[in-house]
Amino acid sequence: MRVLSIDVGLRVCGYVICEVFNSEIKLIKEDQIEPLSSFSLPRKLNYIFEALKRDIKIHKPKILILEKLYSHYRHPTTLGLLAQVRGTVVLLAYQNEMDFIEYSPTRIRKCFLGRGNVKSEQVRKTAENMMGRKFKSSHTADAFSLAVTFWRIKKTEKILKDDFKN
Repeated sequence: MRVLSIDVGLRVCGYVICEVFNSEIKLIKEDQIEPLSSFSLPRKLNYIFEALKRDIKIHKPKILILEKLYSHYRHPTTLGLLAQVRGTVVLLAYQNEMDFIEYSPTRIRKCFLGRGNVKSEQVRKTAENMMGRKFKSSHTADAFSLAVTFWRIKKTEKILKDDFKN
């Protein structure tokens, strides 16, 4: 099963496309989208939309995985901007008939690293150790942690389902 996981951002939107099997996860593509700061908000959203649309057409992922939005109360503007990027991405998934899954930041960190309160650099180092290669940025490593979370949750569900059959 092919999945697209995205670390949503307006300045940098990191994403990975992975092939998920029962016993392994294979990284197909890692990239990030960086609209120019001089672009207007609508143009930035379109830039992100079109870049993802191209890769969805090429790689045909069946599932979109995002992190649930969280923002400190001191930064409501940031939350509003991220929500617009996220909405653009979710619309793209809908148009391409992809299933949509979201996880809380704490659940992702716990599933990926075993603890919920870790720094982004720890996520990146773990992702690099897991894949045996460097990631382009912490944004793409965060996107990879979403795919791994999905894979581990699905693996656990399958094991439990199989155990209850017997």
